[in-house]
Amino acid sequence: MISTLVVGRTPLRISLFGGGTDLPGYYEEHGGAVLSFGIDKYVYVTAKPRWDGRVVVNLGRHEDVGHASEVSHPIARECLLASGITDSVEIGGMSDATTSGSGLGSSSSLAVGLLSALRTLQGHACDPHPIAEEACRIEIDRLGEPIGKQDQFAAAYGGCHEYRFHPGGKVEALPVPFDGAAASEFSQHTVVLNTGRTRRASAILADQKERIPDTSAHLHRLKDMVAEGRTLLAKGELPALGALMDESWQAKRRLSSLIHDPELDQAYEAALSAGAYGGKLLGAGGGGFFLFLCPPDRREAVQAAVPAYRPMPVCFGAPGSSILCREVRAA
Repeated sequence: MISTLVVGRTPLRISLFGGGTDLPGYYEEHGGAVLSFGIDKYVYVTAKPRWDGRVVVNLGRHEDVGHASEVSHPIARECLLASGITDSVEIGGMSDATTSGSGLGSSSSLAVGLLSALRTLQGHACDPHPIAEEACRIEIDRLGEPIGKQDQFAAAYGGCHEYRFHPGGKVEALPVPFDGAAASEFSQHTVVLNTGRTRRASAILADQKERIPDTSAHLHRLKDMVAEGRTLLAKGELPALGALMDESWQAKRRLSSLIHDPELDQAYEAALSAGAYGGKLLGAGGGGFFLFLCPPDRREAVQAAVPAYRPMPVCFGAPGSSILCREVRAA
């Protein structure tokens, strides 16, 4: 008997500019763009065959069922069904950040990671683009989440990319030069703070989606910032990049009243008063993590200005979803 164990690692993501323009209600008419990084915080997944015909899932809670269709975890169920693996399998996972409501794209990283691990278990290649597309179909089409496409592609590709979303659904992943020195310099100018608040991104994005006809001017500007931000990043002009992030945050706040509240606004202003160039709430907003850009000698002051929010060390430009181990042995 042959025993196989697959272990995969998929990065979480931080996007700088363009969030919201990856929603179909916008890009189907205007085209969208997002500038995004993979970060050194990951979702890890495991997959292995079972001899007893059962489907065992260890993702937040333990499930032991007879068929993949009986799995209650929605992403796990749909990844199994999409892969054609309906029995005799065990999957599990863990994450460096909460797998729901973090603003770091963790749900999509889980979907991408599971698909990659299951494809590897079957002996198939795991090219990033088709894996990202399949993850989009699962989350958007199968599960009906009112989300965009940026998270799945950022998880699959990692690094630093500009993603362009075209009418009809085509997505381009354009690499942005971001070598080790640039990544180190950028990381030294960043502070990432956990608000300690999780939220249902789908509720915020659903509200944002309904308001697209009234907020299109703000979305146009957010899309334009992608090219501007890419240029500033390439030149290493981080104070100007931080100022652009501040402009982006002010525009994003207008997309939905659910994105911010007085507590979050107060924390943001405190960080700016402590020396931050600019910042934003990551993901849909409403909680999760703040990202601030600031001079390296002001990082401690920015953290101290919002003492209730725990800092998370982050390195930017982490590689995309990968298989760390595929162990095959005779049992």
